[in-house]
Amino acid sequence: MAEVINTVGMGLTDPHIRIYNDRAYLYASHDHAIDSTDFILKDWQVWSSDDLLNWQQESILRPVDTYIGKPIDGCWATDAVESGGCYYWCFSEVNKQADFYQIGIVESDTPGGPWTDVLRAPLVPNGLVDVPCYDPCLFKEDDGSIYILFGIWNYYIARVSEDMRSIEPPRPIEVRNPVGPYGEGKTDDKVFVHKRNGIYYLSWGSYYATSETLEGPYTYLSCIIDPRLMEPRFRDRTWPCGPTQGRHGAFFEWREQWYFTYCEMCFSNNRYFRDFWISRLSYAEDGSIEPITVDSNAIL
Repeated sequence: MAEVINTVGMGLTDPHIRIYNDRAYLYASHDHAIDSTDFILKDWQVWSSDDLLNWQQESILRPVDTYIGKPIDGCWATDAVESGGCYYWCFSEVNKQADFYQIGIVESDTPGGPWTDVLRAPLVPNGLVDVPCYDPCLFKEDDGSIYILFGIWNYYIARVSEDMRSIEPPRPIEVRNPVGPYGEGKTDDKVFVHKRNGIYYLSWGSYYATSETLEGPYTYLSCIIDPRLMEPRFRDRTWPCGPTQGRHGAFFEWREQWYFTYCEMCFSNNRYFRDFWISRLSYAEDGSIEPITVDSNAIL
């Protein structure tokens, strides 16, 4: 049995948490060093927990074990989904200097791995659409069909084939009147979708829009981070554009409670060495999301 630990200070970031068999699985990228001066990420990791506080490592996926075939420093965000009794984990391959971005996929019989790159090629190749192809979100509809969303500023969605080896031609997602950490009219990267009570929530970090259909159009609604509801160290040790920036996050439900998991830099005071954090989530009667509390006791 792997050692169970608190993960603060380990650089696990870009968190997506999925629940399988009443256990939480964290699919994360991994900031390399506490003194990094740029985003250096050399692998992807899976951890699991039965209380959202103490975690054990399930597996590490390295680029050399995928179609990439060599070490890289651009192991960016990931997401996972279950389909037909198998587990699929998508990951971002990023080379900003070369303007090169694509998404790969591996699979396993268990949610924690080990993982096999059966496709041996990217699922979403570089240049497929007119925006960089990274930061995947995998969404499972009620009928079992799987969709992938990705992109920055403008988002795309595509249905994934039943064997999870190919995608249909991606279609753009309309977001009406967006707002993000860089002001009005812009979203961000880090797209994610969750569904609750028939409403689809499309989020980019801490900002979100809603729709009655998965493919939209979506209408911007609000931001779930309010600096007044943040413990001082979380509010003050933060990103250049303030505490609403950099919150690559995912929404999930577990044991009848909703949560938001997101990037946090207050522990290192270095935006290039982030941890993940979790806060409880509440919804208003109209379906809007209440601002979250960000503090040391966020999930207790």
